[in-house]
Amino acid sequence: MKLIYRNIIALMAFVAMAVGFTACDADPDFEHPNNLISDVRIKSNPTADGIAGVITEYNAAGEVVPADKVTLEAVKGGYGKVEFILSPALEGSLDPERCYLSASLTFDEIVTPGLAGIKNITNRDAQGVAQGIEITVTSGTGDTRRYQIIGYYEGQYQYIPEDNE
Repeated sequence: MKLIYRNIIALMAFVAMAVGFTACDADPDFEHPNNLISDVRIKSNPTADGIAGVITEYNAAGEVVPADKVTLEAVKGGYGKVEFILSPALEGSLDPERCYLSASLTFDEIVTPGLAGIKNITNRDAQGVAQGIEITVTSGTGDTRRYQIIGYYEGQYQYIPEDNE
């Protein structure tokens, strides 16, 4: 009887490995080209509602694309910035050096590095200027878009935009 159970277990393990090593391709009808973020929120804890950041999208030439004109084609080859300019009144309850982030994504987008865990979105340089963090959003079709996420208290310290360096 033990021999039968061993054979059954070995057969099940073999079938599981065979299924695991079988490559399957995604159905093109279900791959999506979207790599835009529609909403990013800063939170004091993972379950809080949070405060929405201001997203600015840039095209391949580095020009700002008006919010009502943002499409995949209009911003292709560009990048995005998400800013959290926090009221000093929030000091003590919301810290951009120890915060949580969440983003609204569609379907099969992947964010790297992930947004899980505590983040420091000030990431100040040696002079105390906030630089933020950078993430990459990859669409289901493999297209990528870079976003800089930065947060600071209003009037405390500013960041130097990439195009002015």
